[in-house]
Amino acid sequence: MFAPAPSGRGFYLSDYLNMKKLIICGKANMEKTVAEIRTKNCELWMLGTDPREGADRYFELHGIKTKYENTTYELPDSVYEMGLPVNNSVSALLIYAWLSGYKEVSIVGAPMNAKAEYIEERPALAFVIGYLAALGMRLEWDGMVENLNYGMKKKTAAVKAVEKEDVEEKEDGEE
Repeated sequence: MFAPAPSGRGFYLSDYLNMKKLIICGKANMEKTVAEIRTKNCELWMLGTDPREGADRYFELHGIKTKYENTTYELPDSVYEMGLPVNNSVSALLIYAWLSGYKEVSIVGAPMNAKAEYIEERPALAFVIGYLAALGMRLEWDGMVENLNYGMKKKTAAVKAVEKEDVEEKEDGEE
């Protein structure tokens, strides 16, 4: 299920048992509170202009001053030197998460479905997600289109397996 460790040294179970988990939250889910978004054992990053308090870190990459002391205003150059399309905050944060050692990331509240976002930013985010998934990052995006068997309009075996795994984790009390 997981790709080998990015170091190329092979697969070690400890690499995945101690995964750093993260939620990157956009602002398209303003009806939810931080408590509803936050998941056990996950760090929560939000955009700096988000009025909801309680995130572990806020990021404001457009130079707008925020009310939060734990706001990062600039990411390291290494985020932009990877050669990936960074034309939105979520893509930048996702790359920064990878470089910071996060191996499991959920992106919520960022469906990228407004006209300009959909045309210009969504393809870049989808590319970054695919690239980092190929490197071994486990990703969920609430804006991702569900994979269907094109001709049959049925869920693929892979989608069914992931759904089954999610149900089993919830039954075991994990979130």
